[in-house]
Amino acid sequence: MQRCQLHKRSNVKDHLPEHCRAEYDRWLRNAYALADYGEAKAALQKLWRQLCEVNPSAARSLEEGMEETLTLHRLGVAPLLRRSLSSTNLIESCLSTVRHVTRNVKRWQGGLI
Repeated sequence: MQRCQLHKRSNVKDHLPEHCRAEYDRWLRNAYALADYGEAKAALQKLWRQLCEVNPSAARSLEEGMEETLTLHRLGVAPLLRRSLSSTNLIESCLSTVRHVTRNVKRWQGGLI
């Protein structure tokens, strides 16, 4: 079972004060970006310990289902494919990819705009 990393990050951030959300989101994103399962799990556990001191409800949110957010890591899925599958919502994942690609287009050939 793979749980959505994007939703996990959002759920954890929702428990945090506005002024520290970006910093903790960056740490979560970096942990999930690690290629090795053990390293990613260790980074998330370290973050969980920090959150236990700062905001116990955010720590509980991170802890709940943490292992399932690392399923793709545990299976050794290649980073590019893992990036696409990190969100279990296929439509959301497709739209995210389209947004990423289209923001890089500088000039549309033959388009209406």
